[in-house]
Amino acid sequence: MKPNRILVFVAAALLACSCNYLLEKSPLGSLAVENYYTTEDEVNTAVLGVYHVFMTENFGLYHYLHVGDNISDDSMLANNRSDGARWAGQAFSLVKYDILPTMSYACNNTWNQDWQVVTKSNYIIENAQKNNIPNAAQYIAEATFLRSYVYFDMAAQLGGLPLVDHILSGDEYYNPRASMEDTWKFIEDGFKAAAEGLPVSWNSANTGRATKGSALAMLARAYVYHASSNGSQETWKLAYDTVKQLESAGYYQLLPNFGDVFKYENRNNKEICFAIQFWTTVSGWGDSNDGNMMSFYGRDAGVKSNDLTDPTILDGLLGPGGYDWVYNTMKEEGVFVDSAGKPRAYDKKMTGWSLHCPTLDLYNSFEPGDPRRGYTIIERGEKFDGFTHFNLSSPSGFQSKKEYCPMEYRSDPSNEDNLGMNLIVLRYADVLLYGAEAANETGNSAEALRLLNLVRTRARNSGDDPDVLPAVTETDKTKLRELIWKERRSELAMEYNRYYDLARTGRLYDTMKAYYEKYEKDPSLPGYSSQDKGIHVAQHHVHMPISTQALQASEYQGQQTLTQNEGY
Repeated sequence: MKPNRILVFVAAALLACSCNYLLEKSPLGSLAVENYYTTEDEVNTAVLGVYHVFMTENFGLYHYLHVGDNISDDSMLANNRSDGARWAGQAFSLVKYDILPTMSYACNNTWNQDWQVVTKSNYIIENAQKNNIPNAAQYIAEATFLRSYVYFDMAAQLGGLPLVDHILSGDEYYNPRASMEDTWKFIEDGFKAAAEGLPVSWNSANTGRATKGSALAMLARAYVYHASSNGSQETWKLAYDTVKQLESAGYYQLLPNFGDVFKYENRNNKEICFAIQFWTTVSGWGDSNDGNMMSFYGRDAGVKSNDLTDPTILDGLLGPGGYDWVYNTMKEEGVFVDSAGKPRAYDKKMTGWSLHCPTLDLYNSFEPGDPRRGYTIIERGEKFDGFTHFNLSSPSGFQSKKEYCPMEYRSDPSNEDNLGMNLIVLRYADVLLYGAEAANETGNSAEALRLLNLVRTRARNSGDDPDVLPAVTETDKTKLRELIWKERRSELAMEYNRYYDLARTGRLYDTMKAYYEKYEKDPSLPGYSSQDKGIHVAQHHVHMPISTQALQASEYQGQQTLTQNEGY
C-alpha cells in the first residue's frame, strides 16, 4: 500500500494526557498499538486524544471559519493591512469559489485529519470491547459519537463517503463512496448508539466531553440535513421527534440573555450542546496548545506604528480626519499610550488577522432593533472591552463579537494566539430552530411557531425594547419556512453555519450569485471589497471537492475507487 493511502492513519499517534481535566491535555508520546488499550486509563487517554484533533488549527480553519462563514454572504476576509491576508492565499481563492481539489490545507490536510478521527475512534471501539476494559460501553459510545461527529462534518461538505466502522485490512482500504442516503443513515445510527451509552453529564474534571444530550442534539441536526437532501416526511418527523425528546429531557435551556451565551466566563453554559474546548497558555505559535485560533483570526489587526507616523494612511482608509480621530481617541482612552501619553502601536495580544469580518449584507439583514446584532458585530468606533475598536483591517468596518476573547483572559503581550475561548459546535437555540423547521415541513405549524418564538422571545428580552421582534404568526408553510431560515441567520450569525444552511436548503447558488453581482455592479456600495470581483459560484458548490491526493491514493488494480464530486 502507498504510505498516503486514503484511510491509513496509524493509531500510534495516540495522545496521552497530564491529568484528568479535558482542557489541559497535551501529547505525551506515541505507543505501539499492540501494547495499548489494555487498561481503562489507556482507553480514556486514547479518547481524549481524539478530541485533540478538533483543537488543531486546520480543523477549525477549514470546517468552520472559511467554509462555514467566509464563503457565504455573512463574512469576508481582511484587507491587505492584515498579516493574515498575505498568508491566507488559498482562503482568497475559496471566497471567490475558485475551489480546487489540489488545495493543501483546504482539501488534503482536512481530509487526512477527518480520517484520523475515524481511525482513532475505531481502534478505541474495537479494543475497549476486545480487552474487557471497565466501563467499555461508555468509552465505545463516546468514540462512536466522535466518529459520527466528524462524519457529519465530512458529509455536509462532501456528500457520500466510504463507510468505515472497524479497523480496515487488505483491500478494505479501497472501499468506494456510499450513497448520500446510506451515509446519513450511518451517521444517524452512530449518534443513536452514542446516546444510548453516554452519560447525561460528566464531573467537573471532564467538562466538555460528549454527553447523551450532545448525541441527541447532533442526531437532530443529522436528521435535518438528511431530510433536506431527500425531502422525506419520515425523516423530517424523526428530526422533530428528536428535538421534542431533547426538550422533554431538560438537558439544555436558553439563557435569559442572548449575549451571555458567548461570554468567556460562561463557557459550557446550559445552552451549549457541544463545543470544542480550548485553554490559555503562553507557549507561543506552532505547538499543540495554541488555543482557539479562530478567536485570534476573528480579531482586528489593530493600529500599527506607521499608522501613527504617517497620517495619509488612516486618512486614506477612513477619509479626511481619520488620523486625528484614531490618534485623539487612543490618547484620550490611554490604553495604548507610552509613558509620555503618546499613542503607540497595539500590543501583540491585542492584534489579530481579521479573517472573519461580518459583511454589510449581514449587518442589514437583522430586523430593526434586534439586540442580537449588537451582540454579534463590533462596529467601527464602538467602545467595547474598555477601548474603541477601529476595525481598520476589515473591508466592511465590522468585526465579529461572539468569538471575541476579552483582554483579561488573554495571555501575556508577547503571545497573540493562545486564547481559551471555546468553539461552539451546536447550541440549544440552533436545535430549537431545527425543530421549528422540521415541524413546519411536516405540517405542524403550531409547533413550528412555538419553537421559533421561543428563540425570538429570548432575543427580544435581551434588549431594552419590548416591541421589537414581535411573535411570528404566519402559518403558510412556504412563508413560514422562509421566516425560520431568516431567524437562523440572525440567531446563528458568525457561528460558522451560514454556508451549510444555504447549501443544504438549495439556496447557495442564487443567494451568492445575487450577493456578488450586487457589489460587482456597484463598487461604490459600502462594504465592497476586491474579494467581490470575479466570483465563480456554481450549482455544484453545494459540495466541496475530494482531495486530489485522496483520489490518487485510492487507486486499486488500475482504477481509482474514490470518485470526485460533480463539477471539480
